[in-house]
Amino acid sequence: MVNNKWFVRPNPNPTADLRLICFPYAGGSSTTYLSWVKELPKNVELVIIQTPGRGSRMCEVPYSDMDTLVGDLVKIIPQLLNKPYILFGHSLGSRVAFELMSQLKMLNHPPPIHFIASGSRGPQYLSNNEPIYHLKDEEFINEIRGLNGTPPAVLDNKELMDLFLPMLKADFEIADKYCYNKNETFNCPISVLGGEDDFDITYSKLSGWGEHFTHDAEIHMFVGNHFFIDSNKEGVLKKVNNIIALCLVGIISVITAS
Repeated sequence: MVNNKWFVRPNPNPTADLRLICFPYAGGSSTTYLSWVKELPKNVELVIIQTPGRGSRMCEVPYSDMDTLVGDLVKIIPQLLNKPYILFGHSLGSRVAFELMSQLKMLNHPPPIHFIASGSRGPQYLSNNEPIYHLKDEEFINEIRGLNGTPPAVLDNKELMDLFLPMLKADFEIADKYCYNKNETFNCPISVLGGEDDFDITYSKLSGWGEHFTHDAEIHMFVGNHFFIDSNKEGVLKKVNNIIALCLVGIISVITAS
Protein backbone atom coordinates (compact mmCIF):
# COMPACT_ATOMS: atom_id res chain seq x y z
CA MET A 1 0.00 0.00 0.00
CA VAL A 2 1.27 3.46 -0.89
CA ASN A 3 2.10 5.66 2.10
CA ASN A 4 -0.20 8.64 2.34
CA LYS A 5 -0.35 11.60 4.72
CA TRP A 6 -4.05 10.86 5.28
CA PHE A 7 -3.21 7.52 6.94
CA VAL A 8 -1.36 6.97 10.22
CA ARG A 9 -0.25 3.34 10.42
CA PRO A 10 1.48 2.74 13.80
CA ASN A 11 2.48 -0.80 12.82
CA PRO A 12 2.19 -1.35 9.05
CA ASN A 13 1.08 -4.89 8.30
CA PRO A 14 0.27 -5.49 4.62
CA THR A 15 -0.35 -9.21 5.32
CA ALA A 16 -3.03 -8.53 7.96
CA ASP A 17 -6.35 -10.34 7.62
CA LEU A 18 -8.35 -7.27 8.64
CA ARG A 19 -7.99 -3.48 8.83
CA LEU A 20 -9.45 -1.33 11.57
CA ILE A 21 -9.86 2.20 10.17
CA CYS A 22 -10.42 4.82 12.88
CA PHE A 23 -11.69 8.41 12.72
CA PRO A 24 -10.99 10.94 15.54
CA TYR A 25 -13.55 13.17 17.21
CA ALA A 26 -13.81 16.94 16.61
CA GLY A 27 -10.54 18.53 17.64
CA GLY A 28 -8.96 15.10 18.00
CA SER A 29 -6.04 13.47 16.25
CA SER A 30 -4.37 10.11 15.81
CA THR A 31 -3.16 10.16 19.43
CA THR A 32 -6.55 8.84 20.61
CA TYR A 33 -5.95 5.54 18.83
CA LEU A 34 -2.16 5.17 18.72
CA SER A 35 -1.98 3.11 21.91
CA TRP A 36 -4.59 0.69 20.57
CA VAL A 37 -2.06 -0.96 18.29
CA LYS A 38 -0.53 -2.83 21.25
CA GLU A 39 -3.90 -4.28 22.25
CA LEU A 40 -5.17 -5.46 18.87
CA PRO A 41 -4.65 -8.95 17.41
CA LYS A 42 -1.43 -9.36 15.43
CA ASN A 43 -3.33 -10.04 12.22
CA VAL A 44 -5.22 -6.71 12.41
CA GLU A 45 -3.73 -3.53 10.96
CA LEU A 46 -4.69 -0.25 12.60
CA VAL A 47 -5.08 2.73 10.25
CA ILE A 48 -5.98 6.15 11.67
CA ILE A 49 -7.39 8.83 9.40
CA GLN A 50 -5.50 12.11 9.78
CA THR A 51 -7.20 15.08 8.14
CA PRO A 52 -5.56 18.50 7.60
CA GLY A 53 -5.04 20.83 10.55
CA ARG A 54 -3.77 18.27 13.09
CA GLY A 55 -0.71 16.16 13.84
CA SER A 56 1.86 16.21 11.06
CA ARG A 57 -0.68 18.14 8.95
CA MET A 58 -1.04 21.00 11.43
CA CYS A 59 0.07 23.60 8.90
CA GLU A 60 -2.55 22.58 6.33
CA VAL A 61 -5.92 24.30 6.04
CA PRO A 62 -8.59 22.17 7.77
CA TYR A 63 -11.85 21.20 6.10
CA SER A 64 -15.02 22.92 7.31
CA ASP A 65 -17.43 21.08 4.99
CA MET A 66 -18.31 17.39 5.14
CA ASP A 67 -18.88 16.92 1.41
CA THR A 68 -15.48 18.40 0.53
CA LEU A 69 -13.68 16.43 3.21
CA VAL A 70 -15.18 13.06 2.30
CA GLY A 71 -15.08 13.85 -1.41
CA ASP A 72 -11.28 14.12 -1.19
CA LEU A 73 -10.89 11.18 1.20
CA VAL A 74 -12.93 8.83 -0.99
CA LYS A 75 -10.46 9.38 -3.83
CA ILE A 76 -7.53 7.90 -1.93
CA ILE A 77 -9.02 5.47 0.59
CA PRO A 78 -9.76 2.64 -1.91
CA GLN A 79 -6.13 1.52 -1.50
CA LEU A 80 -7.13 0.40 2.02
CA LEU A 81 -10.09 -1.63 0.82
CA ASN A 82 -8.24 -4.57 -0.71
CA LYS A 83 -9.05 -6.66 2.36
CA PRO A 84 -11.89 -6.81 4.92
CA TYR A 85 -12.15 -3.68 7.04
CA ILE A 86 -14.02 -2.21 10.00
CA LEU A 87 -14.88 1.48 10.30
CA PHE A 88 -14.72 3.02 13.78
CA GLY A 89 -15.43 6.65 14.60
CA HIS A 90 -15.99 8.61 17.78
CA SER A 91 -18.39 11.56 17.91
CA LEU A 92 -17.90 13.57 14.70
CA GLY A 93 -15.59 10.79 13.52
CA SER A 94 -18.58 8.41 13.43
CA ARG A 95 -20.43 10.69 11.06
CA VAL A 96 -17.38 11.23 8.85
CA ALA A 97 -16.99 7.43 8.63
CA PHE A 98 -20.69 7.06 7.84
CA GLU A 99 -20.66 9.65 5.05
CA LEU A 100 -17.55 7.98 3.66
CA MET A 101 -19.34 4.62 3.67
CA SER A 102 -22.25 6.20 1.81
CA GLN A 103 -20.00 7.62 -0.89
CA LEU A 104 -18.06 4.35 -1.18
CA LYS A 105 -21.35 2.55 -1.77
CA MET A 106 -22.26 4.94 -4.59
CA LEU A 107 -18.92 4.14 -6.21
CA ASN A 108 -19.47 0.36 -5.81
CA HIS A 109 -16.57 -0.17 -3.44
CA PRO A 110 -16.78 -3.06 -0.95
CA PRO A 111 -18.58 -2.15 2.30
CA PRO A 112 -17.07 -2.57 5.76
CA ILE A 113 -17.71 -5.91 7.46
CA HIS A 114 -18.69 -3.97 10.59
CA PHE A 115 -19.42 -0.35 11.43
CA ILE A 116 -18.81 1.02 14.93
CA ALA A 117 -20.32 4.38 15.90
CA SER A 118 -19.05 5.70 19.22
CA GLY A 119 -20.31 8.67 21.24
CA SER A 120 -22.45 10.04 18.42
CA ARG A 121 -26.06 10.82 17.67
CA GLY A 122 -27.44 9.17 14.55
CA PRO A 123 -26.31 10.94 11.37
CA GLN A 124 -29.85 12.07 10.59
CA TYR A 125 -29.96 14.30 13.68
CA LEU A 126 -28.75 17.88 13.79
CA SER A 127 -27.22 19.04 17.06
CA ASN A 128 -29.65 20.45 19.61
CA ASN A 129 -26.95 22.82 20.82
CA GLU A 130 -26.39 26.33 19.53
CA PRO A 131 -23.58 26.46 16.94
CA ILE A 132 -20.31 27.76 18.34
CA TYR A 133 -17.90 27.65 15.40
CA HIS A 134 -18.64 31.29 14.47
CA LEU A 135 -17.92 32.69 17.93
CA LYS A 136 -14.98 34.96 18.69
CA ASP A 137 -11.92 33.10 19.88
CA GLU A 138 -12.34 33.78 23.60
CA GLU A 139 -16.04 32.87 23.56
CA PHE A 140 -15.30 29.73 21.56
CA ILE A 141 -12.60 28.62 24.01
CA ASN A 142 -14.98 29.14 26.94
CA GLU A 143 -17.56 26.94 25.21
CA ILE A 144 -15.21 24.05 24.51
CA ARG A 145 -13.83 24.33 28.04
CA GLY A 146 -17.22 23.15 29.23
CA LEU A 147 -17.00 20.01 27.09
CA ASN A 148 -14.10 18.64 29.20
CA GLY A 149 -12.42 17.17 26.16
CA THR A 150 -9.44 19.51 25.97
CA PRO A 151 -6.94 19.76 28.87
CA PRO A 152 -7.05 23.14 30.66
CA ALA A 153 -3.28 23.44 30.19
CA VAL A 154 -3.87 23.49 26.42
CA LEU A 155 -6.83 25.87 26.58
CA ASP A 156 -4.82 28.30 28.73
CA ASN A 157 -1.81 28.23 26.41
CA LYS A 158 -2.30 31.05 23.90
CA GLU A 159 0.39 29.85 21.49
CA LEU A 160 -1.07 26.36 21.35
CA MET A 161 -4.60 27.65 20.95
CA ASP A 162 -3.52 29.92 18.10
CA LEU A 163 -2.45 26.71 16.33
CA PHE A 164 -5.48 24.64 17.28
CA LEU A 165 -8.31 27.14 16.87
CA PRO A 166 -8.65 26.98 13.06
CA MET A 167 -8.91 23.19 13.19
CA LEU A 168 -11.28 23.19 16.15
CA LYS A 169 -13.63 25.74 14.60
CA ALA A 170 -13.60 23.90 11.27
CA ASP A 171 -14.43 20.59 12.97
CA PHE A 172 -17.27 22.15 14.93
CA GLU A 173 -18.65 23.73 11.77
CA ILE A 174 -18.86 20.30 10.15
CA ALA A 175 -20.41 18.84 13.31
CA ASP A 176 -23.01 21.62 13.54
CA LYS A 177 -24.04 21.55 9.88
CA TYR A 178 -23.91 17.89 8.82
CA CYS A 179 -27.19 16.01 8.53
CA TYR A 180 -27.73 12.81 6.53
CA ASN A 181 -31.10 12.92 4.74
CA LYS A 182 -31.00 10.03 2.25
CA ASN A 183 -33.34 7.04 2.40
CA GLU A 184 -30.57 4.49 2.22
CA THR A 185 -29.64 1.46 4.29
CA PHE A 186 -26.38 -0.44 4.62
CA ASN A 187 -26.06 -4.19 4.78
CA CYS A 188 -23.40 -4.63 7.42
CA PRO A 189 -23.55 -5.20 11.18
CA ILE A 190 -23.44 -2.09 13.37
CA SER A 191 -22.40 -1.58 16.97
CA VAL A 192 -23.06 1.68 18.81
CA LEU A 193 -21.08 2.75 21.89
CA GLY A 194 -22.25 5.39 24.36
CA GLY A 195 -21.27 6.97 27.67
CA GLU A 196 -23.59 6.51 30.65
CA ASP A 197 -22.92 10.10 31.76
CA ASP A 198 -23.05 11.65 28.30
CA PHE A 199 -26.17 13.75 28.82
CA ASP A 200 -26.13 15.20 25.31
CA ILE A 201 -25.87 11.92 23.37
CA THR A 202 -28.81 10.06 24.90
CA TYR A 203 -29.76 6.43 24.35
CA SER A 204 -32.49 7.46 21.90
CA LYS A 205 -29.98 9.43 19.82
CA LEU A 206 -27.61 6.46 19.83
CA SER A 207 -30.39 4.13 18.72
CA GLY A 208 -31.03 6.38 15.69
CA TRP A 209 -28.09 4.72 13.96
CA GLY A 210 -30.17 1.59 13.48
CA GLU A 211 -32.45 3.35 10.98
CA HIS A 212 -29.70 3.21 8.37
CA PHE A 213 -28.74 -0.47 8.62
CA THR A 214 -30.46 -3.71 7.71
CA HIS A 215 -28.97 -5.30 10.83
CA ASP A 216 -30.22 -4.36 14.29
CA ALA A 217 -27.95 -1.86 16.03
CA GLU A 218 -26.30 -3.36 19.12
CA ILE A 219 -25.92 -0.57 21.68
CA HIS A 220 -23.30 -0.84 24.44
CA MET A 221 -23.05 1.67 27.30
CA PHE A 222 -19.82 2.48 29.13
CA VAL A 223 -19.00 4.25 32.36
CA GLY A 224 -17.96 7.81 31.53
CA ASN A 225 -19.06 11.02 29.84
CA HIS A 226 -18.79 11.94 26.16
CA PHE A 227 -15.08 11.15 26.19
CA PHE A 228 -15.43 7.65 27.64
CA ILE A 229 -13.26 6.53 24.72
CA ASP A 230 -10.34 8.08 26.62
CA SER A 231 -11.39 7.60 30.25
CA ASN A 232 -12.62 4.03 29.73
CA LYS A 233 -10.20 2.92 27.05
CA GLU A 234 -9.88 -0.58 28.50
CA GLY A 235 -13.63 -1.22 28.27
CA VAL A 236 -13.88 0.20 24.77
CA LEU A 237 -10.96 -1.87 23.54
CA LYS A 238 -12.43 -5.02 25.07
CA LYS A 239 -15.64 -4.47 23.10
CA VAL A 240 -13.76 -3.60 19.90
CA ASN A 241 -11.64 -6.73 20.23
CA ASN A 242 -14.78 -8.84 20.74
CA ILE A 243 -16.20 -7.44 17.51
CA ILE A 244 -12.91 -8.05 15.72
CA ALA A 245 -12.83 -11.66 16.96
CA LEU A 246 -16.29 -12.33 15.50
CA CYS A 247 -15.28 -10.69 12.21
CA LEU A 248 -12.11 -12.79 11.99
CA VAL A 249 -14.12 -15.98 12.53
CA GLY A 250 -16.28 -15.00 9.57
CA ILE A 251 -13.26 -14.19 7.41
CA ILE A 252 -11.56 -17.49 8.20
CA SER A 253 -14.80 -19.38 7.49
CA VAL A 254 -15.03 -17.79 4.04
CA ILE A 255 -11.38 -18.58 3.29
CA THR A 256 -11.81 -22.18 4.43
CA ALA A 257 -14.98 -22.64 2.39
CA SER A 258 -13.30 -21.36 -0.75
